[in-house]
Amino acid sequence: MLKIKKSLLHQTFAKLSQIKVLVIGDLILDEYLIGSVERISPEAPVPVVWVRSEKQTLGGSGNVVQNLSSIGVRGIVFGRIGEDKAGENLESILLSNSVAKEDLALLKSKQIPTILKTRIIASHQQVCRVDREEIVPLTNDEEKQILERLKEKIKEASAVILSDYDKGYLTPSLIQAVISLCNVEKKIVTVDPQVSHFFLYKNIHIMTPNHHEAGKALGKKLSSDSEIELACREISEKITPDAMMITRGEKGMSIYERTSNRFYHIPTVAKEVFDVTGAGDTVITTYTAFVASGMNIGEAALVSNVSAGIVVGKLGAATVTQSEIEEALRTLGYLEESI
Repeated sequence: MLKIKKSLLHQTFAKLSQIKVLVIGDLILDEYLIGSVERISPEAPVPVVWVRSEKQTLGGSGNVVQNLSSIGVRGIVFGRIGEDKAGENLESILLSNSVAKEDLALLKSKQIPTILKTRIIASHQQVCRVDREEIVPLTNDEEKQILERLKEKIKEASAVILSDYDKGYLTPSLIQAVISLCNVEKKIVTVDPQVSHFFLYKNIHIMTPNHHEAGKALGKKLSSDSEIELACREISEKITPDAMMITRGEKGMSIYERTSNRFYHIPTVAKEVFDVTGAGDTVITTYTAFVASGMNIGEAALVSNVSAGIVVGKLGAATVTQSEIEEALRTLGYLEESI
């Protein structure tokens, strides 16, 4: 059974505040309209939601940044927003999440609006979601601008996360150029993938798809441990990562350490699943930050699994804190007290 020494955990916590993680991907503004339903509309057979509060938070790759901030890690952010009110709000929220102004590399578009997803919640139930987005790939000139800025900022980063929501920012050519630059600069690259780009993420540290995404990429259903192991090996042969992680919902997660030909199957620790929104963001964020701060693959995977178990018990794209991680590790018997 995997365990983490308390002394190592505290050493890692101390290092988290000393590193920066560079996040590249699709920024989304999540909006929540929260209220109650007391009647059905006379205009159509739909509930009338009486909105009592509203909030906006970071979604997409922004939720990765939010997760970094929550565990005490500073982020460097590359993404695209529109020249609109939603973009202004998104930038403001990024700045409030421990991102310095000089660490914001935002491509601001006059033509492409900021992606805005509005969720209407009544009595803890999502009534509907309204999406406002235009999915348009970056131009060659935009990619060149991004890469020039990336060459400047990557030297400050301990690791790079590619957070791909398939909204046009991470184009095939940009993905390959970013990974190539990271390898030259000897920076670990972790990827939360999209199926459409699945086998483009070659020569990275780790990829973290869920079992549906991995199965779709391979054209097969993945359920048993043996099917997952075979899938990890098959994917690894194509993209040669250091490790491969497949998250498995109620079955937890599986990690294949390619360099040592070793598997870890870690059971889920979620007591109650309230909302799975953003759980994948929490997994890749905590894994990357803890590996960049000195933990090995198995230890960082254990932390990421525990962290995901915490956030699915919260509403929306939630985050986790250092104290919550330590308490969960202790409660679950994963924390080995120092002698």
